[in-house]
Amino acid sequence: MRNTLANTLFTGLLILASPLAFISQASALTQQQQTYLDARKALDKKQLGQYETLRKQLADYPLTVYLDYHATIDQIVQSPGNTALNAINQFDTTPLYNNARYRYLLNAGKKQRWQDFLVISPNTPNDIRLQCYYYQAQLDAGNKDMAYQGIERLWVYGYSRPNECDPVFDKWTKAGYRTQEVIWQRLLLSFHSGQSSLLSYLSQKVTTHSREAKLLMSVYRDPNTLRHMNKFTSSKPIVGDIVDAGLRKLAQRDLHQAIKLYVKYQKANRFSDTESSELNRYLVRRALIKQDEKLVNHIDNMLPLLDSDDLYEMRMRWALRELDYTTLNKYLALLSDQGKANPRWMYWQAKMTARKDKTKATELQSALSSQRNFYGFSAAEALGNPLSMNNDNLTPNSELQKQLDQDKGLARVIELMALDKRIDARNEWVYLMRRHNSELTAQYGLFALQQGWHGFSVESSIQGKLWDSLALRFPLAANDEFIKASKKYNLNIDEIRAISRRESAFYPYATSGVGARGLMQLMPATAKETARKNKIAYNDVKDLYDPNVNIMLGSAYYSELLKQFNNNRVLATAAYNAGPGSVRRWLRASNGTLDAMTFIETIPYTETREYVQAVLSYRMIFQQNGQSNDSMFSSKELSDKY
Repeated sequence: MRNTLANTLFTGLLILASPLAFISQASALTQQQQTYLDARKALDKKQLGQYETLRKQLADYPLTVYLDYHATIDQIVQSPGNTALNAINQFDTTPLYNNARYRYLLNAGKKQRWQDFLVISPNTPNDIRLQCYYYQAQLDAGNKDMAYQGIERLWVYGYSRPNECDPVFDKWTKAGYRTQEVIWQRLLLSFHSGQSSLLSYLSQKVTTHSREAKLLMSVYRDPNTLRHMNKFTSSKPIVGDIVDAGLRKLAQRDLHQAIKLYVKYQKANRFSDTESSELNRYLVRRALIKQDEKLVNHIDNMLPLLDSDDLYEMRMRWALRELDYTTLNKYLALLSDQGKANPRWMYWQAKMTARKDKTKATELQSALSSQRNFYGFSAAEALGNPLSMNNDNLTPNSELQKQLDQDKGLARVIELMALDKRIDARNEWVYLMRRHNSELTAQYGLFALQQGWHGFSVESSIQGKLWDSLALRFPLAANDEFIKASKKYNLNIDEIRAISRRESAFYPYATSGVGARGLMQLMPATAKETARKNKIAYNDVKDLYDPNVNIMLGSAYYSELLKQFNNNRVLATAAYNAGPGSVRRWLRASNGTLDAMTFIETIPYTETREYVQAVLSYRMIFQQNGQSNDSMFSSKELSDKY
């Protein structure tokens, strides 16, 4: 019988003893909530008299800490260190704490208030600008040795540093710590980073090895200069540095020439064993990425010497793409014990073993089928076994539930959600989860489910590493919206749920580094075009944070991809992540020689490969909530050639 997550969750929530019985489900604001909003508005407009009157009416309302922060932060940053420390500590269980510290330290650094700086930050900050101020403060306090060591670590870097660092770098230089050795270290780092301006500047500071600096610059301009080996015969270690750096740069332009020259320099004993191994690894890795048939002999000769699972895996994917099972078997055998235990390679070991020893292959498949992942599900289906959900069937713990409202952070989250301040609420939730152990985090996650805060329940599972708490990890978020979209576009609801879960972890305000937004992580241009084609109301990018709009657009786009790829979910899912152009390019390369599992395994982008596997397996997990018994692949997807 299937392990039904919906039944488990429903039973658990029936007996969930809410420690905050006062939570109102009504949409109307309470008097305190309205007063709070009015106070914020008055504060923003600098109507301080009205603000003070409103603030007095709020007493111990949970969100007054936000009012106090905005009302006092400008004064706090100007205060002496000890006064500021006490004021900042009032925010120590909120996301405001780090904001207050950052603003204070930045202001103290700009105004050179070094004693105050160290009161707030007795230890090294994370921000680079603040680190430069921190070491200046330590110099001012007389801690020169420690400060100069820290400054050197900051200076030896392949890119330019913020302007705030210039004064402390000048003091470090004048104190005689900018030696030729550290200049050379940074010179090499800027070479590898491709920072030509910094490289040129630093080369002019080299005096002890000015000839070698000029040689390095010539290699930077034309790394093929290394073919003139007579220029690099010196036994000086820095000449070895030049050759190493040059070969790495040459490999980006002409990998064949770089490997050819590496072999020559290796025979000439240009490198130490460690240097040779590291450079060899770099070149072989690039060759594996390029998958150049002309380099395959060199790669296969080098790989056993490098003895690295990650390189073996790259070679095995190449072999799979070529259906070269001899090579695949060779490197499967060379994997470490840890590598062989990886579900991915357990699956392929079973596939290869089945060609010779079906009994042993079945044993491997059976062991794999007990796991809740893409390969475990595939093995279970091959054996005709039920899928192993390995669900911990999380239920409320009455004793732990009593502790939930002891942390004021939960009250703040409740009020922020009531005021539709979801971004602030999520920040509070993350801080709240980080303050508690996994057992209590799990109970907070169940509380989030009861409130319908599905993104928060997922966040609880992440922060608490509750990987077997499937109720928290795979809630039926935005259920009405998914039902509506799936019906309109005739989609399997669990497919679009799985895409959304992978894309955003059900956080409606998720925004990627490249600008994808919302539950199904749509790029604005894609959303606009999809809305036009499908006559979906869409005004601007803010609409992508509305689950109703986002899910409808994301589903429409996925439906288009399914049509483009003849209803093949493997290809449509890959296209959702990497774009249809990339998928067509991969199909041209494989030219109809691969099956579904092999195609997925040989997707060149790690992100897309893992994305497809996650979405397919997440769909299988979501199916446990309903009546669907669909296999991971349709018969057509299994019979298609890729």
